[in-house]
Amino acid sequence: MKFNFKQILKSLSVLILLFVIISCDKEISHSPVEPEPNNGNLKVFSYPNGFLIYLNGRNSGSITPDSLLFLDPGNYQVTLKKKYFRDSTFSIILAEDQKINLEIDFTQNPAMRGKLNITSIPVGANIFINDSSLGLTTPQTIQALMPGEYDVKISFPQHRTASAISTVTSGTTSYFTKALVDTSVWVDYQVGNSGLVSNNLSCVAIDKNGHKWIGSFDKGLMKFDGTNFTVFNKNNSGLPNDRVLSISVDSQNKIWVGTNDGLGIYDGSSWIVYNKNNSGLRSNEILSVKFDNSITWIGAYTGLYRFDGTNWTRYNDSQLSIWVNDLEIDNGDVWLATTSGIARLKNETLEYFIDTTYLYPTKIISAVEKDEFGNIWFCHLNSDGKRNGVSYFNGSTFTNFYFGTALNAMNSLFTDSENNKWISTNEGLVRLNSNNIATTYNKSNSYITSEKVSSSAIDQNGVLWITTYFNGLNKFKFNSK
Repeated sequence: MKFNFKQILKSLSVLILLFVIISCDKEISHSPVEPEPNNGNLKVFSYPNGFLIYLNGRNSGSITPDSLLFLDPGNYQVTLKKKYFRDSTFSIILAEDQKINLEIDFTQNPAMRGKLNITSIPVGANIFINDSSLGLTTPQTIQALMPGEYDVKISFPQHRTASAISTVTSGTTSYFTKALVDTSVWVDYQVGNSGLVSNNLSCVAIDKNGHKWIGSFDKGLMKFDGTNFTVFNKNNSGLPNDRVLSISVDSQNKIWVGTNDGLGIYDGSSWIVYNKNNSGLRSNEILSVKFDNSITWIGAYTGLYRFDGTNWTRYNDSQLSIWVNDLEIDNGDVWLATTSGIARLKNETLEYFIDTTYLYPTKIISAVEKDEFGNIWFCHLNSDGKRNGVSYFNGSTFTNFYFGTALNAMNSLFTDSENNKWISTNEGLVRLNSNNIATTYNKSNSYITSEKVSSSAIDQNGVLWITTYFNGLNKFKFNSK
């Protein structure tokens, strides 16, 4: 049997052509036309606005007021959710292409509201909500409040005003309770409740206008006029350094500020700075400044300096190399609190009062002050295994006092016009009255914010101002009677 190859090829060609034609018909076929979407439309309004809309238990992503579009006909559960409000669910039957407006006024539903109970110690404090007085006093339960956050404030005479944000939730009672701090005797100023910029305070002085000048270890100098704090630092003023070590006020009401980087003098509008680069100072750490008429005496790490407005004179001892922490003027003599003991500059000569001879507590002296009777008082720090304390010199002998534990530090002192000696220690503020009977103010018997007291000063009204190392400024309305 013979095969006709030409005939076979011709037949195959016809089959391939038919296959291609059939395949092309399938590729260009059309899908059925999709039906038009439903035009069901649900508009949801609420008073107040801002509720999240859930549809059949699922978050729609819409917030009132808003519209849910292209809904199929059927039954729907619409749930509205908002923080502090009770969830509310509504049933909707939607016909084909129907448009429905759902309007919910939660302000008209008593079940949506909550209560706020406000109490205080002492009772009878005035109540303010969102800075508006309600004309009500504590204790009080405020009814029918809409859910949300409220700024609650209560005030009572001679007490610090207290405030906080309180939340009110649907159908519940929220509670605001505060014990107000009595400011009839003690008031504290800290970073969190005033314009103070640092709680780490080093010293305080009062100028002739009654303004308080407060030094900090880290944020510069602050002036307090009784209402506002003004901040002076290295960036916004001529203050040489933000670490303030001492503050003094001269007869012209100029403020002399000792820092870690020199001495700054502020006259109310401008600054003059003296340091080891432009004066007779040999160090920039200025620890104390006192005035004797037109002469300024300055204590520093490198000794005692006398400045007459033009000329500088340094007093030191090549053997002791005295480090002057503080100084006091006494009828032309200058008493020095040094790290090597008590010294006195008399008739241009340094005279030393050796601790082993005069038997005062220790030879590291942190402060010196003259009292109303002419006695010279000293604060002592621990050294050579000896306990710190306070002493005074009556011209011939020393009398010693010890306060607190053996580890207590005597940081500074001053005397007031009634001959009270106010001693700043690490275990509270000590007052020695005119008869040298001691009273210690600490956290167990006062509202002092810290027992680590760095310094204190008294203003023209007899109010004591106290700086602490870590807890800000205290105002003590002291009554000696």
